[in-house]
Amino acid sequence: MTVAPETAVPQIQPDLELPRARAPYNRARIPAYLPLLLSLPALIPLLWAWIAARANGMIFTGFISYDLPYYLANARQHFARGFEPTFSNPYAPYGSPAIYFQPQTFLLALLDRLGFGPALALNLFGLAAMAFASIVAARLYEEVVGWETTAQKLGFLCFFWGGGVLALAGVLFGSFTGVPVAKATVLFDAGDGWWMFNFGRNLVYPFEAYYHGVFLLTLLMLIRKRHARALALTVLMAISHPFTGLSLGLIVAAFSLIEAVFTTREGWWKLTAGAAAVVAGHAAYYLVFLNRFADHRALQQQWELDWPYLAWTFGPAVYLVGFLAFLRLSRWESVKVALADSSMRLFLVCFAVIFGLSHHDAFMKSRQPLHFAHGYDWIALFFIALPLLIRLLERLLAISRSIPRMTAVLAFLLITLSDNLLWFSSFRDPQVQRHAIVLTRDQDEMMRWLRRNDLAGAVVFSEDDGIGYLVPTYTAMRSHYGHTHNTPHAADRKREVAELFRRGETVQVAGAAYYIPLRGTPWTPPGGARKVYSNGTYIVWLNLPEGSQTASVR
Repeated sequence: MTVAPETAVPQIQPDLELPRARAPYNRARIPAYLPLLLSLPALIPLLWAWIAARANGMIFTGFISYDLPYYLANARQHFARGFEPTFSNPYAPYGSPAIYFQPQTFLLALLDRLGFGPALALNLFGLAAMAFASIVAARLYEEVVGWETTAQKLGFLCFFWGGGVLALAGVLFGSFTGVPVAKATVLFDAGDGWWMFNFGRNLVYPFEAYYHGVFLLTLLMLIRKRHARALALTVLMAISHPFTGLSLGLIVAAFSLIEAVFTTREGWWKLTAGAAAVVAGHAAYYLVFLNRFADHRALQQQWELDWPYLAWTFGPAVYLVGFLAFLRLSRWESVKVALADSSMRLFLVCFAVIFGLSHHDAFMKSRQPLHFAHGYDWIALFFIALPLLIRLLERLLAISRSIPRMTAVLAFLLITLSDNLLWFSSFRDPQVQRHAIVLTRDQDEMMRWLRRNDLAGAVVFSEDDGIGYLVPTYTAMRSHYGHTHNTPHAADRKREVAELFRRGETVQVAGAAYYIPLRGTPWTPPGGARKVYSNGTYIVWLNLPEGSQTASVR
C-alpha cells in the first residue's frame, strides 16, 4: 500500500490508499448470500405497513408509498387497447398518444398480464431489484476495497446501511423543542426519509433499487474498463429514468473524456462519443420529442417544481463520509495520489456531476433538484473516504483491551448506521410514516366492484381522490382526476371534480361515466344516470351516452 508521511491529524493518514486488488483468482470474495442477508432490513417498511393495516382493520394494498400505483397504471397501458410496445399516460384523457417506454414498466406489464396482479407484480420486481442492487454493490465494494480484513468487512456494513447524521441532528433539535422522537428523526430528512440519501435506504423502493443496481454496475464496468458494457448500461438507464439517466450519461461522458485526455487510449474516446450521443438522445427525447404533445407539455409545467436539496438536509446527510473525504483531500499531495487512481477519478467525477445536478437551482430554473440526489452523492463520497474509514476501523480494532475495543467499534457503527436505524424505528408512529396505501373495507369493496365492471372507455369521477387515483392501476378505465402530479392540468381537473359533487356542475365526456359520490353528499346525478352499486360509504351512478345499449353490471 502507498503511505504518505504523517500529517498533523492524529491517528489517521489522510492520503492513505486502499490495497490494490490482487489477481481475481487469488482474491477473497464476498459470499453471495451476504449482500442478500444485508438487504433484508429493506423489507421492514413493507412488513410494518402490512402489520399496521391488519391491526387497524384496514386492507393493505402492497404499495408502501404514494407513487407506486402510478407505475402499475403505466404498465397496464401496454395491454389496455390490445398490445402496444409503448404506453400512454393513464391519467390523461382517452386517446392520449402512447409516447413513453421504460423497460421496467414493460416487465411489470408482462407480470401483470400473467395474472400476478399489480401489488404482487410490483413486489416480485422489488425483491429481484433489491437482490440485483445488493449483489452489484458487493461486487463493486470487493473490486475497490477487497474482502480480507475485519475492517474491510465492517466497512461493507457501513456501505450498505451507513448514512449521515440527519436523524441524530433531528433528535438533538427535537430534545430542545419538544418534538416527539419519531417525528424528530425525520425532521431534516426530506419527505419523512423517502428521498433516500444513502445507498441502503434506496433498497426499500423497488424502482430506486433497480436504478441503483444499474448505476453501480455501470461504475463497476468503467473500473474494469468494459466500455461496451458500460455504454449499454448507460443506454438502459437513459430509457429507464429521466433524472438518473441524465446523471449517469453525464458521468460516463465526463469520466471517459478525462480518461481519454490523460491516458490517450482510443477506447476511451469511443466511449466518450457514445456517452455523449446517449446524453444528446436523452435530451432530445425528454426536451424536444415529448414536448410536441400537449398533454406532456402540461405535465412538464407541473414537474418544474422547486424541490431544493436544502443545506440543512444535504449537510447532515453526507456529513460523515463528506468529512472523511474532505480530510483525505485536505493536502495537495493527497489529491495527487487520489487523482492517480482511475477509480478515485471516477468517484470524484460522480460526486461533481451529482452535486451540480442536485443543486442546479442555484444557477437555473429549478426542476426537482432532489430527484438527482437519492444517495448518489453519498455513494461517491463514501468511496472517496474509504481509505480513511478503513484506517479508522483498523485503529479501533487495534485497541488492546476487549471491552474498550468492542465499545469503540459498536459506538462507531451506531453513529454511522444511525440514520437508517432511527428511520426504521420511526415506522412505529403512524403519524410519521403514513405513506403506505391502505383501504377501508368499503374502499376495497368499491375497487373490487369496479374491476368486475370495467367498461371500455368509461371515465370515473370520484369524490374520494384515493379511489380516483387507483382506478387506472386496477382497471382499464381512466379517472378525470388521478395522480397529483401526473394528471395533465391536475389543479383544474381536481377543481372540476370537486365542483361536480358540490354544485352539480357537469363535465362533458364522450362515452360512459361512473360517478362515485360519498353516501352523505347531497348530490343530484345527471339525467339518465342510474344507481348501480352502493355500500356504507359510496354510491355509484352509471351514465351511458345516448343511443348506447344498457351495460350489464354485477
